Amino acid sequence: MNRFYILFFLLFIVSVHAQNFEKENLLSKSYDSLLILYNYNQNDSLKAKQIAVGYISKAKKDGDSIKVARGYSKLAYISKRYKALKYLDTTILYSKNSTHKIFPAEGYLLKSSYLYNNEEYEKSLQNAILGYRYANDNENVDQQITALHQINRINELWGDYNKALETAFSTYDLIFENPEIDNFSEHYLFSLEGIGKCFIRLKKPDSALIYFKKGIVEALKRNDSATYYAFVSRTGTALYNKEYYKVALDSLFKGDINREAYNNSYLPYYYFYVGSSYYNMGNKEKGVVYFKKIDSIYEKRHVLNPELPLVYDKLVSYYRNKNEKEKQLEYLYKLVRVVRIIDAKRINIKEKTERDYLIPRLLEEKEELIADLNEKNDTSTLISWLILSFLCMSIMGLLYYFNRQRQFKNRFEKLIEQQEFTKVKTTRTETESNEISVKIIEDILFHLDLFEAENKFLSKDVSLNEMAKNFSTNSTYLSKVINLKKDKNFSQYINDLRIDYSIQLLETNPKFRKYTIKAIASECGFKSAESFSKGFYKKHGIYPSYFLKQLMGKKK
Repeated sequence: MNRFYILFFLLFIVSVHAQNFEKENLLSKSYDSLLILYNYNQNDSLKAKQIAVGYISKAKKDGDSIKVARGYSKLAYISKRYKALKYLDTTILYSKNSTHKIFPAEGYLLKSSYLYNNEEYEKSLQNAILGYRYANDNENVDQQITALHQINRINELWGDYNKALETAFSTYDLIFENPEIDNFSEHYLFSLEGIGKCFIRLKKPDSALIYFKKGIVEALKRNDSATYYAFVSRTGTALYNKEYYKVALDSLFKGDINREAYNNSYLPYYYFYVGSSYYNMGNKEKGVVYFKKIDSIYEKRHVLNPELPLVYDKLVSYYRNKNEKEKQLEYLYKLVRVVRIIDAKRINIKEKTERDYLIPRLLEEKEELIADLNEKNDTSTLISWLILSFLCMSIMGLLYYFNRQRQFKNRFEKLIEQQEFTKVKTTRTETESNEISVKIIEDILFHLDLFEAENKFLSKDVSLNEMAKNFSTNSTYLSKVINLKKDKNFSQYINDLRIDYSIQLLETNPKFRKYTIKAIASECGFKSAESFSKGFYKKHGIYPSYFLKQLMGKKK
């Protein structure tokens, strides 16, 4: 019997090589034969496309919308990104109202993957969440896990790291609850990497190493060299966080052997950890070379990564120490710009994850809980209502919280719009600046940039007259330039700088978070805690004590 199957397979291979890819010939074949033919010719995009188009034509003729959807998903596999996304939209369109086990979830998940690899993270997240919903409705565990991986890795980059880790562990548990799934090993490896990356974001390198080493062991078991080198590279990030810079470099260099197998986000990640290792070992010049490579990638592709502000901060520091003011200001401007964009991106992704994924999950759990309680005797009715009430109150609280988050986001956007508005108020600027020469304005702005970069606003003795004297100008000119170019009066300008500095210190310095509000105010140049609190609330709509409490909870 085995000889018969071998002979059949050999005859099939011979027939494949002699295939006629004319439309009529393809339409005469069965769907299964066309899929086998497609898989065999997948590396030949021209032939594979002809087969996929034949599959679609046959499905349209038969009126089978699911097979049409499958045909377009096959076209997407062998197409460039732009066309692939169009084909996947068609896949979703043909299968959206079905209850099929695989579609339309497969269309959403493939689309999410394409968008992620193109660094379109918000759109990728949206499609991953939709894919999860359909996979969950159709009880497709394999697709549920795929969607969770995608949601997790986006949030590992841009979301709430603690929440991302919690969800990564939930995914890990789901994988082991379903060992029979086809892609168990691939899901397991992906989960190990995701958990390790979350621990890196949370500055827990020892925990990250445990999962990266598990990944290395599993990759060696599978004889999977690409995955092995990927985990070796990831190990370098954990060793860097442990300040073992030389060993970290060894791992990063070893993993770089397989560079071609990685996605677009690899190079900025690799350059950051290699550059930072050299920089922290004292070889700052060599570190700066790698940081400039990251800057070059950003300028060319305008793709963000969470480490970009750290890169620009190091470049600002490097050129400040070398007293190269032009370079210092160049990277200072870039730092401010990317921090604003990244903050907005984090808010968008965090809100979407919580609103579209976490709240629906809570609602699902509520329904399951109620169903379980209803099966018990009447004595449990009171408990069920109490639990239901608690869950409803929790969800209402979450909805209220998300509404507040949207308000904060709107406030942020208004601040940005106000700053942009100052750039286009040409009529007012041109009229009033006739009193001051362009050269004087530019000179004052240059001194203001240095004043900000060197944190001179932290002095409690800052005054308009003293600053004007230091800038070699008069107080009238200085006041007018601040009003025109910063769109605020002198006092507000100084207070805003101090408040922004306090937020930066609170976010980056754990010791600073242990200070009292009075001590924080004093450290940032305010003469009293009251003036600090009033200024903070006026600028951001919340008090510093509330901000600090929320930040302490997040950093635990």
